[in-house]
Amino acid sequence: MILIEGQIGVGKTTIGEILEKRLGLPLFRELHNPVTSVLLDRYYLDQRRWAYTMQTHFLAERFRMIRRLIDSGGGLMDRSIFGDRIFAEMLAAEGYMDAEEFSTYSTLLEALLDQTPAPRLLIYLDCTVDTAIDRIRHRNRGHEPDIPRSYLEELNRRYLAWYQSYTLSPRIFVNTEEFHVDRPEEVEPVIHGIVQAIR
Repeated sequence: MILIEGQIGVGKTTIGEILEKRLGLPLFRELHNPVTSVLLDRYYLDQRRWAYTMQTHFLAERFRMIRRLIDSGGGLMDRSIFGDRIFAEMLAAEGYMDAEEFSTYSTLLEALLDQTPAPRLLIYLDCTVDTAIDRIRHRNRGHEPDIPRSYLEELNRRYLAWYQSYTLSPRIFVNTEEFHVDRPEEVEPVIHGIVQAIR
């Protein structure tokens, strides 16, 4: 199990798809289920109503992907159950999940983590909030362009803190500011370095 984590818009799926081809490992995509996109759109329109439902859906989907990954003998995860708490904590801090919802979510997360093997590697992708905003606008996915800058700044802060305290496996930090994720000639040296580290 190789995790690919980082800010919204940092390039997780793009890097994951390249590694999928290079390593011959399946990529388990965060947005593979059409229901996920429907819930995300509803969440962006009414965060208080849909926050708990969306977060619980993501948790269930990520656990199901892990079971499929184990059954297939390994793979890459475009975001994972291990960093999932970051989003729930933000929703609770902003009042979109009440104390009872967050407690229920946390209990479920801990139960699922008890049944989840540790990953073999974390690939953490980093970029500035300005770059994330540019990439989000460029891909124009659903209501993502409406995400407030303040949300992305807080997410970045919490994600970096999570990365610093992460101890479940070896980890690789990749600064995606140094290359354009959609230009093969720029991303190739980065992919080569990741593949060498994995091997």
